[in-house]
Amino acid sequence: MSERTSKRFRRSPLQNGAATIEFYVVSFFVFIPMVMAVLQMGLFFVAKNTVNMATLAAARAGAATGGDKSVMTNTFAKAIVPLYINSTQEITPSNYVNVMAPAIIKARADMILFSSITTLNPTRNSFTDFGRPGPGGKGTIIPTTSLDTYMTGVGGSSKQTRADALLLKIEVRYCYELKMPIIDKMITKTLLELDNLQASIADRACYAANRVPVKSQAVVRMTEPPLLANF
Repeated sequence: MSERTSKRFRRSPLQNGAATIEFYVVSFFVFIPMVMAVLQMGLFFVAKNTVNMATLAAARAGAATGGDKSVMTNTFAKAIVPLYINSTQEITPSNYVNVMAPAIIKARADMILFSSITTLNPTRNSFTDFGRPGPGGKGTIIPTTSLDTYMTGVGGSSKQTRADALLLKIEVRYCYELKMPIIDKMITKTLLELDNLQASIADRACYAANRVPVKSQAVVRMTEPPLLANF
């Protein structure tokens, strides 16, 4: 190869510096957000699974208390506490209270401000068809015994059997707080634009707080007679 040809292919120091700057620019605006998005996706799936388990725990608590919504709310708040624990701090018997107390307070606050529990079944029509006066004058209930011999027909108002009416079905709407900076606003703005026409007021408030709405349902057969006052 001649000296002229070698000079033609020789890269100048200025060109090397430009390539380095381009690499850093691409890394900052492309690679770093991509890594953050992958990490945030993993955290979101952990939160989704936690919300699913918390919803089931809330439904089981409601099934054992006649559908008491306050009990379900407290149970759900306790079950999502792991999402609020400072993972960088080791939990020991000596610091258990100091670590758990802030997490419990934050979980309860988020439950009040950004979450809700809706009872989908039984409905008021279920009580119209199968409701009976409860013992001790505590209100109208749906009896849970003798399903195969007592009130076995389909109700005219609810269009369901008593066995169906005794299935407690709840839906939890929880606003998950995104953890990754920069990418959190990108995700919420994108989701709001995609869901702009169908987003409810609650969902818009969720997006505005850099949170993502997560919905979960659970169905549990009631072991305690459902009380009309709870529905």
